[in-house]
Amino acid sequence: MARPTWPQDIDQEHMMAVLLLPFMALAAAGLLLSIGVHAASLFGLHVPGGALAWSLHIGIFVVWIPAVLVAKRANRGRPERDYWRTVLSGCPAWMRYAGYALAAYALANFLWFIATNQSQDHLKNGNDASVIRAFSGHWLVFYGAAFAIFYSAYRNPRLLLRQRCRDGHDVSASDVFCPTCGKKLSPMRAD
Repeated sequence: MARPTWPQDIDQEHMMAVLLLPFMALAAAGLLLSIGVHAASLFGLHVPGGALAWSLHIGIFVVWIPAVLVAKRANRGRPERDYWRTVLSGCPAWMRYAGYALAAYALANFLWFIATNQSQDHLKNGNDASVIRAFSGHWLVFYGAAFAIFYSAYRNPRLLLRQRCRDGHDVSASDVFCPTCGKKLSPMRAD
């Protein structure tokens, strides 16, 4: 049985971009819905959709698992200290800083929730505004980070391509020298 082949005009870069778009759209939708739910809970308003808002909690996994896989592929062969710099290299600076700000906010939001909710009686109702506020702060981080990872890979598709030096060692898209043999890498050409 013959193995199917891709048409000549579709290369790996473009195929990956096509696969990233639906996940990027889902992450953006999740982020926008999380912002709405979080804003409503901040003001103590009844969250639109009630218990349905908790589906955003499950939706994180729909975008986060692929985001982790994309991030791991983009970062292969790079030192851990450069992880986020490499993974988000296709994002504008403001998007990276917004992600860091969201993470700091989620931590502060959760600490505030813990400090102000000593009585556990009202927490039995999962639709309480303070409970939703605590969780939706984390939703913001996960949906925002997933969107940034997909956006970065979409804008810089070389992150996902397998690259090798002349001796066949795996190298990352941002390497100038091979981390294994130390040879200078020839720059990737844009097609």
